[in-house]
Amino acid sequence: MIMNVIWKINSRSPLLFIGLAIGMAGALLSGCDRLSVKKSMADESYELVDQNGSPVQFPDAYSGNVMLVGYVYTHCPDICPMITYNMRDIQQELLDEEEFMLVSISFDPERDTPEILHQYAENYKLDQENWKLLTGNTEEVDEALETLEINTLKSPTSFDDDGTARYFIDHTDRVTLIDRSGNVRNTYVGSKMNQEQIISDIHKVLTE
Repeated sequence: MIMNVIWKINSRSPLLFIGLAIGMAGALLSGCDRLSVKKSMADESYELVDQNGSPVQFPDAYSGNVMLVGYVYTHCPDICPMITYNMRDIQQELLDEEEFMLVSISFDPERDTPEILHQYAENYKLDQENWKLLTGNTEEVDEALETLEINTLKSPTSFDDDGTARYFIDHTDRVTLIDRSGNVRNTYVGSKMNQEQIISDIHKVLTE
């Protein structure tokens, strides 16, 4: 049927046929390219710690799993909660996928201790069975973020009467899909996820 349609178009207008053929080829290629390897993290390793206080060599510790990685800080008033809720919704759709996990990396290690991250997970009612929230010393966190192409900009710090520091952090609104071998396969806008597309991508990477 498709070939008949193309033949009819071709018989009437060779240029139109060529344009259609190029467009179809481009669509097929873009579909393949979307999940092509964008960057390998196989030789990267960062000493972080999870919400339970356990040391983690990221991403080595999670090798063999497909990961959806988000970037947040617990004092974030707007984008980070949206990212976390969106990731939680995706987790709920993939409960039966034993080789899928979620990771949230805090880019505010000064305030986001493991205890704070654990409380954050509790507050958002996250299933921590396959969701790790990571922090660490500033140098290690910054190096991991640089590799993953996440930019941050800290606002000027003010202080409360009790000496508590207050500041906000502008940051890249992104989540990253990483395959079992530590390859970055795609990135998405974290606060406005196309959940159906992301879940489809995760399934494809899981079945490789």
